[in-house]
Amino acid sequence: MITKPIEGTFTRLVVRVNGGPNEDAMDSFPVPFTFEGFALEGLTDQDIDDMVQVVVDRIIADHPDYTVYVTRSWSGIRNEPQQTVYAPLPAE
Repeated sequence: MITKPIEGTFTRLVVRVNGGPNEDAMDSFPVPFTFEGFALEGLTDQDIDDMVQVVVDRIIADHPDYTVYVTRSWSGIRNEPQQTVYAPLPAE
């Protein structure tokens, strides 16, 4: 089961994967996943993480110099903090 926020009734989850070369262009690869109804009851956090990882791996493969992040937004105004899932190593 997907971990929902403790307070409130939430019927939709949107998970957005994105990335870019710098702060000014951090929306170079916007990929949203929308989960509602059966998905919220039938999927697990690991299922969603696995789907997101496919997109993250593709962005990194094509653009290893991009920073990639994920945001999770529940229906209404409940948003979880943005999470950086990949950052390139600093140049030496």
